[in-house]
Amino acid sequence: MSGEIVEPWLVSAVLVGIEVYQDERREDLPGAAHDALGFAAWLRQCDVPAENITLLLACAPDLEEKARQRATELGLPVVDATFQNIRSAFLSLEDTRSELLFTFWSGHGAMHPSEMKRYLFYGEATRGNALALTLDSLHALLRQQRYQSLQRQIFLVDSCGWFLRQRDGKPIDVPFESGDVARVLPDQFDFFASREGQASSHDPEATTGEFTQKVIDSLSDSPVPLPPDLERLTKEVTGHFESRDDTYHQQTPISILKRSNGASREFTSGLFERGQDLAGAPDHLKAALGEVHEESKKHISRFLLSRAGIATREGPRAINVRYRSLTAAPGVPPGGSYDIVRRFYDVVPHGRLAVTGGPGSGKTVLAIRLVSELLTQRRADQPVPVLLTLVNWRRPSDRLQPDGSQTYEDSLREHFEDWLVDQLLKQELCLSRDVARSLVDGRWVLPVLDGLDEAHALEATDRAPQESPMGSGADPLEQLLTALSRYQLQGVPSPVVVIARSTLNDELSTDLSSTCVVEMQRLSVSEITTSLRSTVPGYATGSEWASVREDLELKEGSVAARRLDTPWKLTLAVRAITVAKAISPIELVEPRSDSHDDILHEQLLSAFVPAACADTVVERPRWSDAGAVTGWLSLLARHLDGHQSEDLTLSRLWLMAGARPVRVVQTIVHVVVVGFFGISCLLASLDGPGNASDAYDHLIEVITGSQHLSGDAGRRFWAASAFATVTIAAAATTGWMRRTWTPTVSRRTRNLRMRVKGRSRRVRLMRICSAVEIGSAIGLAFGTASLLLFGWVWGLAVACVVGAPLGYGLEAKVGLDRTLSGNFAPAYYWAWEASSLVVGTGIGAAVFGLIGSSPWAGAGFGAAVGYFGAFAIGLIAWLRYVIAMSLMRLRGQLPWRIAAFLDWAHRVGVLRIHGVAWQFRHTELQQWLSSQPAEGPQPPRTSGRRRRWLPSPE
Repeated sequence: MSGEIVEPWLVSAVLVGIEVYQDERREDLPGAAHDALGFAAWLRQCDVPAENITLLLACAPDLEEKARQRATELGLPVVDATFQNIRSAFLSLEDTRSELLFTFWSGHGAMHPSEMKRYLFYGEATRGNALALTLDSLHALLRQQRYQSLQRQIFLVDSCGWFLRQRDGKPIDVPFESGDVARVLPDQFDFFASREGQASSHDPEATTGEFTQKVIDSLSDSPVPLPPDLERLTKEVTGHFESRDDTYHQQTPISILKRSNGASREFTSGLFERGQDLAGAPDHLKAALGEVHEESKKHISRFLLSRAGIATREGPRAINVRYRSLTAAPGVPPGGSYDIVRRFYDVVPHGRLAVTGGPGSGKTVLAIRLVSELLTQRRADQPVPVLLTLVNWRRPSDRLQPDGSQTYEDSLREHFEDWLVDQLLKQELCLSRDVARSLVDGRWVLPVLDGLDEAHALEATDRAPQESPMGSGADPLEQLLTALSRYQLQGVPSPVVVIARSTLNDELSTDLSSTCVVEMQRLSVSEITTSLRSTVPGYATGSEWASVREDLELKEGSVAARRLDTPWKLTLAVRAITVAKAISPIELVEPRSDSHDDILHEQLLSAFVPAACADTVVERPRWSDAGAVTGWLSLLARHLDGHQSEDLTLSRLWLMAGARPVRVVQTIVHVVVVGFFGISCLLASLDGPGNASDAYDHLIEVITGSQHLSGDAGRRFWAASAFATVTIAAAATTGWMRRTWTPTVSRRTRNLRMRVKGRSRRVRLMRICSAVEIGSAIGLAFGTASLLLFGWVWGLAVACVVGAPLGYGLEAKVGLDRTLSGNFAPAYYWAWEASSLVVGTGIGAAVFGLIGSSPWAGAGFGAAVGYFGAFAIGLIAWLRYVIAMSLMRLRGQLPWRIAAFLDWAHRVGVLRIHGVAWQFRHTELQQWLSSQPAEGPQPPRTSGRRRRWLPSPE
């Protein structure tokens, strides 16, 4: 934030000092006004115009005259620090030309223990009307579009952070008017005098707060240009409090910088437990850690692209979901919220955290936010957080049976570590197994494991119906929890974060006894109301929402609050009402039985996909036919059910069209194309290239026996016959085989066309090389066949006519991706084609020499066959995919551009991306889609155990 210098006339400030309170429980705070005046004096020394400074004071009677006299010396009018005046001061900043805003507040404050919101009490606060300002609501106000110019905002708060007690009651936060979020969010820097649960030191005799005095001293010593060096300010002020004598009351200032891109950085925090610091990574692993860090950032960014669900970016539309601690541990707050998840995690003993909650309660979004913030603030020598889904967990061998020994538990730990290594390689977070093993053994990765309950449910389906957990000798969930427990306790500090449903709370608390367990909370009426106000146009005044507003005023007796008590339910309702227009708001409050509640929820689920289709904000391509899209997604969901899998992988989607029809069509295509080339070779062996007509007559005579071949002519004919037979047989075999020649890749881009987007020289060169490779291979195949039949002229003409448009079309328009994983691997294919060209050259020269032909001609022929033959082998998987998608398109089951459709479904929040696959983002939505009646041929089902690796199609 201290980059570009801001001219003083472009600086605004709102300074609040409240010394007197109406609430008899709160003592007066002499000196708060003095602190605000001291900060005003520093601003005036920096040449900030007096008209840009709003000074709001509620002075103690014996200090009022002195305060007003000093304000007059500074050229500042004093405004009474009343509730209305303070709010008006911030609202008056609308459409200001200023670029930098200082907000200073000195007065009483508190923290809500479960919501973890910082409250600043107005002077009018009383026992029955505890009016207070929350920093969250002020931040949200100043992130609105009407405050767009204020791109840098600094908040200095000298107040206590005591946790509110139950008898204190909840303060009343009067929300500001909602508005559109700014197109470019500002940088916001908070500097608090005390951490959560602490008091702020105040000296009534010196009439000043110790924190404010140190801040002003540090600012006065710094250069005049604005904004000040915030990192230097933080270090100097916190350094003072850290070095104080132990007889002082404990106080630790904390500072947070929230960047415009949604990331946040904490310079220092008293919430840190310093015992968690680990020794620096060894030098030979630092480069690998840096690579894992960058790849993990890319991985987590894919989750942030999706629109539906809880907003994960900063802004007033984000739902700040709360969670409560189920495990009592020293120094751990009783709860927290999204806003402080990283600081909450910092006090979790040994970094071992389990997050539980009901379906749609926001567990995964919390994990994503935690990983994102840990990555943003990670030091170069700290472990790297990586988000992994346990849906890919594979259970140990049935030979590993529980016997109560430590050896058994260590074997489970080793199995879990092996799985972690495999996942680091599969997600291409690491490129070397040795490096991945070193990082796992040294605990230099922080596994954030999502979907513990899904892994348990999937493992249960692996057993035969008659087989019980006792019959198998080991419960899969128990084995996984034991492996996690042993992993955490293995010698070195081993932080782990696990995400699971609340149904597993007992197991987590028992088997992971060293883990702090927190549970996501249901949305409160206040949170539901705030979210509706900020996301639904016209909610506050629209007549159609009147019944909902009245119902929510009932608080605990609200029907709507019960039906909208999770972010997932709230998202379903908002999208069903405002986008899909599937129901009216009044249906949310109609008294119904439990069965009717289920019917309403079914209606909301059925409206989710139509709402996604009506989303006009996402980039192209778009799909607007809600009925067709619902059918496509239902087919995909049933396909996953039939294959006992959660992954939609392009290389396996061809099975949905039916394995036999696809393989039959591909075999026919292979035999026809290769057969044409084989016949061309056979004809050329009789009368030479370019004599197709005479060679045909000659071939008929040979077949009918009217002419016999001998010598070199006979050897050429039988060699060509053998070549044609072998290649046609190979074509038929590869077309009918169950597996395809697909290289093992473990990464996908966000979009299949991402590899060709951009203007860099490297991207342009890659596109040119790829187009040349495709065009030359296909053109060479057809050109060689034409040359053998009709001569050089026709060969060159056909090669150019076929190769040029196909090279451009398949690269630039179709996006030929032979791996079908979303990751283009040109090096694999180019190396394969180059080696085949060399081998073909040698074999062709040798064979042609043996049959009495020119070795040079044989070398050229062998090179051509080796080159386009290797290209064709790499094309097998892509051709099978194209055939399958064409069949599905003709049946009306799926769109032909299935990869683009899946990416669209990811952007609108139906799917998520994991590694090389797509997965349904909401399990409940997937189950609903799979239960919808089918309208056409169904994908074949398979039996047996689920496969947990990325297989080639079969």
